[in-house]
Amino acid sequence: MKKIICLSLFMLLFISSFAQEIPFKIQKSEVFKDEYKESQIVLSEADGTGGFLIVRSYNGKGISPNRGFYFEHYDSNLKLLNEYDFQITHTNGHKYASTLGIVKTETVFRIIDMYYDINQKAYICNANSISKNNFKPESKELFRLTRDELKQYGSFSLNDICYEKNDKKMANKNNGYFSDTSSGIALMSDENSFSIAIDFMSSTGSEALKLFLFDNQLTKKIDRIFIKKVADRKYIFQNIDLSKDGNSIFLLSKSISKEAKSKTEGGKYQYELTKFEGEKDFSKTFDIGDQFVGSLKTLFFKEKLVCIGFYSDIKDKYFGGVSYFEIDPNTLEVRFSKFSKFTEQFLMDKYGRVKDKELKSLKFKNILITAENEIILNAEEAYTTSSGGGFSAGMGAPSMGGTNVGGFNYGGTTFGGVSVGINYGGIYEQTYNHLDDIVSIKLSAKGDLIWARNINKRQTGDGSSFTSYTSVLNQTNDVFFFINAKEKIKEISNNRIQFKGIGNVNLIRINEKGDFEYQKILDDDENEVPFMVANGIKSGNSIFFLGRKGSTKQLLKVTL
Repeated sequence: MKKIICLSLFMLLFISSFAQEIPFKIQKSEVFKDEYKESQIVLSEADGTGGFLIVRSYNGKGISPNRGFYFEHYDSNLKLLNEYDFQITHTNGHKYASTLGIVKTETVFRIIDMYYDINQKAYICNANSISKNNFKPESKELFRLTRDELKQYGSFSLNDICYEKNDKKMANKNNGYFSDTSSGIALMSDENSFSIAIDFMSSTGSEALKLFLFDNQLTKKIDRIFIKKVADRKYIFQNIDLSKDGNSIFLLSKSISKEAKSKTEGGKYQYELTKFEGEKDFSKTFDIGDQFVGSLKTLFFKEKLVCIGFYSDIKDKYFGGVSYFEIDPNTLEVRFSKFSKFTEQFLMDKYGRVKDKELKSLKFKNILITAENEIILNAEEAYTTSSGGGFSAGMGAPSMGGTNVGGFNYGGTTFGGVSVGINYGGIYEQTYNHLDDIVSIKLSAKGDLIWARNINKRQTGDGSSFTSYTSVLNQTNDVFFFINAKEKIKEISNNRIQFKGIGNVNLIRINEKGDFEYQKILDDDENEVPFMVANGIKSGNSIFFLGRKGSTKQLLKVTL
């Protein structure tokens, strides 16, 4: 009996060393139902009087599925004041209709939509502008690509839409990624402009990219075709970013040249940055040395251009630290680069001891920028397993797919659920999708590693919206993670804890020094619906989540 009491006391002290009182406030809306089961929050914005505007996307089911957006105005107590249902409709002559994304300006929300008109034999892209004051919609054609034009460049598919939500210094922002294996479209928006880039599939020994840039008044500033001859090498478009003034597009590409192939150590490829401004463009390449850097992401902030990613000393599919390249945005010359290995603290978090081992299957989730221009890079272990023992790892950077605006897919496949089993010649194989440990890394404004932490997590089979997490910054530069987990937090070796499954809503905080703590903020037994913690949207100091159980829904607001 004494042994049991001592063990219980130890567990209480152990858990209390992590579980702390984190200041927060919770508000819930009334439980409600709407016509469409599948929906999620894609934008939120304060109205200036204590209330909020919420935008939710939805996808209908059935013979004639509908797509659209709910625009909802709530007061400070989450009482619904006004709402508007914008349904995206198309005629029978409009094929492959897809929503590329949603762009926010001071006065309107713009829904960017694209489809193929079989009568006009052209792809047409429209901006549907919804006024924030009265929800009045207006539509304007942005551009069209005729079938004859497409023949010059190659082909592309609206099934390969590249879209991601990213929170850059607590502002909603879309980041444009391209698929590594197919054609696609990338949308990127910033405070002053937005860009649409179309990656064509070509069999003529060249890579082609159609680039458009629009300001917030929908004035076209760039309309360019960028063609790269690749007869003797491979050339892969990675992602695009925009300058702060809204006049330039930065394109990051990965190329495999004859020179890169002759390297004796490290990845046999190099990266190329291209800057587009008006009718002009120029490019610069940079090498990654003797490391392996499978993918990079561009960031433009405070007049500084940065390429950031994971790197390995072994091969592309492993991750042993963080790579950082600071680049002059005017000349595209690399000012300096830094490669920082994961810290001993990080390895202790991950394995319970320091060991010479690199990670696999890391995915970028989001990047946050502090007021001091420090960079918080958040990632997650994402991979699949099968009942037959097979293993499929994730890639280092997301390849966004699907038409579900605001959704987050990895490599075109939604993780966090159990996929449908496949029968091969009478052998039934079940595939499981996993979202495991959270990786959070903080770099200084000069790219030096300040801290790296690993939060142990095991989640599978419950749907990606309810697994995974949302991460945000507050005004004191603390990093917060919202995750679902079972009631009992598991103790693992060497005084570590692990979050498993779904259930209660938990809040994890990492302070400026890299110390982390957690607290349960919502008990699953007290909720009428489970909340989709992977799809939280930040506005000011508040984060909004949608809860859903069938067609029953509820809005949750957490203020830090």
